[in-house]
Amino acid sequence: MGIAGGISFVLIVYAGMMIMTSSGDPGKLRSGKELLTAAIAGLLFLILGVYFFNIIGTDILGIFS
Repeated sequence: MGIAGGISFVLIVYAGMMIMTSSGDPGKLRSGKELLTAAIAGLLFLILGVYFFNIIGTDILGIFS
């Protein structure tokens, strides 16, 4: 979880740099926005996946209790 979160953070910072340095080029701006969207979506999937696995494993099945 920590490694994936760190990678997501690096990708978000990199996408922000791409957007800021695009100099009005629509192609660079679009690719920066797409990378930012993908990095945030991946981070949300990671967080929600861990949350749901925790609910299913601990609360419903009682595996980790």
